[in-house]
Amino acid sequence: MQVRSTTDRVFLAMVALLPLHTVFLSAWISWKPFLILLVGVIVGDIAGAVRERAWPYHRNLSMALLAFGLLLLTGLPAEPFRERFFQLGLAIAVGAMVMLVTERRLRHSSLMDDVLTVVFWTGAAMGVTAVILSLVNFGVFGSETVNAVNDVPGVFRTSKPAYLESGFIALTNWHQDPGYGAAWSVLWAALALVAAARRPRGGFAVEGAVIGGLAFAVLMAFSRTGWLSLPLGLMIVGAALIRCEWIDLRWLARRLGLAAVVAVALTSVMFVVDPPEVAGDVDLQFAFRLSQGWDLLADITGLFESSEVAFGDRFEPSEERADVWPEYWEMFTNNPILGVGLGVGWLTNSILQEPHNLALELLAETGLVGFTAFIAVMVVIVRSGRGVVAGAVLAVTFLPAMTQTVLFEPTWWFAAGIYLSGALADPVTADSGRRLSSQTPKGR
Repeated sequence: MQVRSTTDRVFLAMVALLPLHTVFLSAWISWKPFLILLVGVIVGDIAGAVRERAWPYHRNLSMALLAFGLLLLTGLPAEPFRERFFQLGLAIAVGAMVMLVTERRLRHSSLMDDVLTVVFWTGAAMGVTAVILSLVNFGVFGSETVNAVNDVPGVFRTSKPAYLESGFIALTNWHQDPGYGAAWSVLWAALALVAAARRPRGGFAVEGAVIGGLAFAVLMAFSRTGWLSLPLGLMIVGAALIRCEWIDLRWLARRLGLAAVVAVALTSVMFVVDPPEVAGDVDLQFAFRLSQGWDLLADITGLFESSEVAFGDRFEPSEERADVWPEYWEMFTNNPILGVGLGVGWLTNSILQEPHNLALELLAETGLVGFTAFIAVMVVIVRSGRGVVAGAVLAVTFLPAMTQTVLFEPTWWFAAGIYLSGALADPVTADSGRRLSSQTPKGR
């Protein structure tokens, strides 16, 4: 057994806590537990770099990220908006450091199996907590328990009453936002599939159950983006695994088939145990989310009529993306070079929140300068990384980019670090899933 350094062990603990955004340790910068460990990893890396007299992180990517940050500063807004500017800038810096430390730790791929083991079993924990918290949200233990769980000291929230004054409660699970909670569950499901393909993780039943539990967590988040991303993401990663001959179609079909059975069975249980008109109601929540999605498509495309389903306590007839996206486009056309400033759009648009669209966020708030700088960062990542499977995982993290502003979440940054390291580029045998060789990552 290989001896792990203290920094390696701290990194693995950080990976385990990456999806845990429900717990906040500080208000202004929203310190999450993984951030404490991230700082620990950085300190360890810098200490090693001082001894070795060498920059510890990917040089080309570090330069591209520095240029991106400096160009964002050219759009520094006026005083009323600077606090939000620095908050979002800090979120980008955190994501960048997650990517850089992940690439460094996995550079020689010896830690990759440990990372996948951590992801697999934290994914199992996410599925179990999704079941428990769903029972709470649907009122099985009484309506008062929803607020009681949300009011646990140190917890921001584990569920989010949204859109309806009563009866709609989205599961946030390990993340304080349902949409991003679903995004983490999708990423962890994709990596759990990779983990099972790379090395057996308790057998067919356990592997399918873990992925199914994560699929259930996505369903109960009631994020339509998550609902679409999950099957697409698993198909993309599964196709990559088959192409690389890590698995065959039968292996994939058995695990994803069992995962689907587990997710459907757990959802069916929620329908059975859900007491009517106590906390959330499963049928109402599915009906509302599906009709709301239909209405959004109708508003944006104008190709068909909105749904006739009536919800008496609905806040607005749409979820307002169709309203705010034209506002962001107008911000861009009025300020095409530098944009209005990072975070300014959040505080000045009609709904006072992000546009839930990566391209519009960058164009409106950072202009062509910031947008081009971000594209340059992506070019460096694509040219420097390698591995079909890791590339597929990275692609999965960008599936929500049109309906979520993924820039400020560490999901894609973490996946990019894995891709850059080349740690998943080793060939494996289809029957054992064990690595046959180790190669030096490209671009080093």
